[in-house]
Amino acid sequence: MTYDVVAVKFSGRTVRLIAEDKTLENAQAVVNMAVLRRGVEKEFYSEVPAGSYTDGDIWTGSRLREEA
Repeated sequence: MTYDVVAVKFSGRTVRLIAEDKTLENAQAVVNMAVLRRGVEKEFYSEVPAGSYTDGDIWTGSRLREEA
C-alpha cells in the first residue's frame, strides 16, 4: 500500500497534496519535515492512503483507521 501526504488548512479544511505514492515510513518522514520546516500554525499534515484526496478537496479525516 502507498500513501500520499497532504497539508490541510485550518481555515476551510482545504487539502493540498505535498507528496504522492510513498511508503508509510517515507510519508511519515515527509510529514515530520513539513512540520519542522513550515510549522503547524496555519495547517497540519497527514499521511493518507494514495488517491484519497486531490488538491482542493475538503478534509474529512485520514481514512487510515477504516482500512485497518
